[in-house]
Amino acid sequence: MYELLKDISVRPEPFCRYTAMTLWTRPHLAKQMLKFHLNQETDLASHRFENIDRIVRWIDSQLHLSGKRICDLGCGPGLYTQRFSGTGAEVTGVDFSTNSLEYAKRKAVEEGYSIRYLKADYLSDDLPAGFDIVTLIFTDFCVLSPAQRTTVLGRIREMLNPGGYLVMDALGMGSFVAKEEHTLIENKLMNGFWSGRDYVGIHRAFIYPEEHLSLDRFIIVEPNETWQVFNWFQYFTPESLQAELTAAGFVVDQMVAGLTGETMKDDSDLIGVIASVS
Repeated sequence: MYELLKDISVRPEPFCRYTAMTLWTRPHLAKQMLKFHLNQETDLASHRFENIDRIVRWIDSQLHLSGKRICDLGCGPGLYTQRFSGTGAEVTGVDFSTNSLEYAKRKAVEEGYSIRYLKADYLSDDLPAGFDIVTLIFTDFCVLSPAQRTTVLGRIREMLNPGGYLVMDALGMGSFVAKEEHTLIENKLMNGFWSGRDYVGIHRAFIYPEEHLSLDRFIIVEPNETWQVFNWFQYFTPESLQAELTAAGFVVDQMVAGLTGETMKDDSDLIGVIASVS
């Protein structure tokens, strides 16, 4: 117990642990994550459907999706892929969550969409190529370390046809200034989100001002097991995001506040980008 308490009292080094798989591979958590994706009362795991509709309409207005080959990385339960398919695009969704992909496939059949879904980790597994557009939406980019971001941008370049586009969003500085450090210890933290069994949850929130980085560290203490989740979030200025994209060989064609076309400001919560292969 001493070693655990000592460990959680220390501020972790940036990106010292990557635990994204935990959220999607533990059975109880996988069900909870899908539930939160579909919950229309919160934006915790995905945008609400009305906002997704606005995002897809704006992307369509800029890139004219009909007939285009699109790959949505981190597609989850297919909330964007279904709407992309509805524009007349040829759509592929990639995700490493079996639970989410099974839901996405069922919905595609029910709604009559022809969508290809692939179970893969876009950081390490083989990915298809020959796309006109690759999307990385709902700030997936921000949970990755600098090395992982370089990797995924390089892999996206390989997926795109000449003249193809990356469409993505990232957390802006407006989201960063709203973050605060805290420690919370609670029986069944987040109303049983983390486990279907008895547990005590510890939530430690850290801010790294110089790095524009935050960490939500969750320690879940069950009667017979203790495990942790590290949720890192990188926040960007327009200049820092453009620098990473330029270094990876992309040209930023548009930068807006989110992916609905609003004018970009220094304190925007979200940054939306359309970038082409240079």
